[in-house]
Amino acid sequence: MTTFIPTLHGLRGVAALAVLLFHWNALFPAFGGWASPLELAGTKWNLFMQINFGWLGVPLFFVLSGFLLGGQLKDKELTRGTLLHFWRRRILRIYPAVWAQLAILALIAYWLPSLFPPLSTFELTQNLLLWINMPPWMTSPINGVWWTLPIELSFYAVLPLIILLQRKCGWIKATFICFSLAILWRYTIIQTLPTDNYTQHLPLLDMLPGSISSFAAGFAITFLNIRWSKLQWRLACLAAVVLFLALEYWLLAFIDVYWSGHWLLVIWNPLIALSLALMVYCATHQQCHGAVLGSRPLVWLGEVSFGIYLWHFPVQKALNLIAPGYWDTPTTSALALCVSTLITLPLAALSYYFIEKPIMGWRKTRAA
Repeated sequence: MTTFIPTLHGLRGVAALAVLLFHWNALFPAFGGWASPLELAGTKWNLFMQINFGWLGVPLFFVLSGFLLGGQLKDKELTRGTLLHFWRRRILRIYPAVWAQLAILALIAYWLPSLFPPLSTFELTQNLLLWINMPPWMTSPINGVWWTLPIELSFYAVLPLIILLQRKCGWIKATFICFSLAILWRYTIIQTLPTDNYTQHLPLLDMLPGSISSFAAGFAITFLNIRWSKLQWRLACLAAVVLFLALEYWLLAFIDVYWSGHWLLVIWNPLIALSLALMVYCATHQQCHGAVLGSRPLVWLGEVSFGIYLWHFPVQKALNLIAPGYWDTPTTSALALCVSTLITLPLAALSYYFIEKPIMGWRKTRAA
């Protein structure tokens, strides 16, 4: 898959903004608490519901990785040279930007030591290698959003195996096996580590075996070639949105017991992966002209989305630490969003134009 699809970049931009807004609302809740409640027809509505679900930008990133990288590799001969080239580019895509951020955060922490806690040499090494939230040490990440990176890197490692499985038994069976693995993994964690609150075991639940359904769903839609009319495409988009919203409301209905080990904790993530994959397929279908998702601002945000993802959280944390208590009103909470975004976007652009793009372009030249 070498064709440039603007809507995919737009979706990456949406995913990055969703995570940014989610963390802003969590760290600066005053504006959301003031603006979100709405009573209509005797029912209370939360206008910030989608911002509260902004963490779903992460599984959306995973679905897009499965779609893009699986589509690139699925028709290639999996020779040693092909795989080494693929893994080399994936490593260069992740580590340089992370290491640059780590160096900058270390300098900032000299003046703002509470930005991240002191680390031993071993913990620092684990973060440098991105062996974080991984057995046997389960080292915590320096930057909270880094928790997804080992999952992404693990997917790069096993993608050739998924492709071999697909070639052996077909993409439908391969997808079913991946979803079954995710469900079995999450069920096993719950059964073997009993507790009243599984948020403490979230790193284990969300390791690659527990998240493989998101990547597999993205990979699966690369095999679809459905000829929809305009009306059929619109109905499919509507179905994707309805399914997505229904799953959100289903989770909210059981949120009081969800983290206690409810069976929904086992199946909800694979189900939301299906709805996200359907959205991605609708957005990349030939009937979609991408007037919004393919717009220049969203495409640009998609290009710098990795930098947005890396930088928004430490920027927001730093604002909180520099002026604690200042952001407790709706006005200052909204100001925090503006300030953190105005700082995050230039940092993301610097990361993209001076680290990510040159390194990836250099590797392309060398490979050619």
